[in-house]
Amino acid sequence: MDGKRITPKSLTQAIHTLSKEKRIAVLLSYFFHMSDMEISKLLNVPKSTVQYRQISALERLKRFLEEHAGEWDDINTKTENNERGY
Repeated sequence: MDGKRITPKSLTQAIHTLSKEKRIAVLLSYFFHMSDMEISKLLNVPKSTVQYRQISALERLKRFLEEHAGEWDDINTKTENNERGY
């Protein structure tokens, strides 16, 4: 992404752009380390639905982060510089 960083704030914002269903599928998979089958049983949806939600969510996250990476760093740097009198 051309040397721009993904910050925790930008990742949080990106995750919040997802629908509830896609956000849950991603969070259960990547943060709770649940398998597609476990998520499928928990949510009572077909495994293929879980996989679709994850794939489309990751594509959306990638697009969002590519478009917005570094924006929060720029904002934070400007704020810090203003506070220091630069």
